[in-house]
Amino acid sequence: MAKTLNLEEDCFLKECGERGTMSMRTNYYPPCPMADHALGLKPHSDSSAITFLLQDKKVEGLQVLKDNRWFKVPIIHDALVINVGDLMEVGNNFCC
Repeated sequence: MAKTLNLEEDCFLKECGERGTMSMRTNYYPPCPMADHALGLKPHSDSSAITFLLQDKKVEGLQVLKDNRWFKVPIIHDALVINVGDLMEVGNNFCC
């Protein structure tokens, strides 16, 4: 990723160290028989560096904010969605 951003190849390693934190969270939201009663998350950004997301095959819901507008992320079966979070956005200034 650093090379793609035209940064030093090891700049993230220099800034974050060799013992980065990794966590895994799994969520499963079964279909709700009364969808009008289901609660969702309010608009937010991901505070992590990178998120790997395997979307549900039938339920849309993931959106991205661009130019002050929310856009649905299409479901692509058997594909991972890679989301660059707040830490990576801010961290992009580490090595400049």
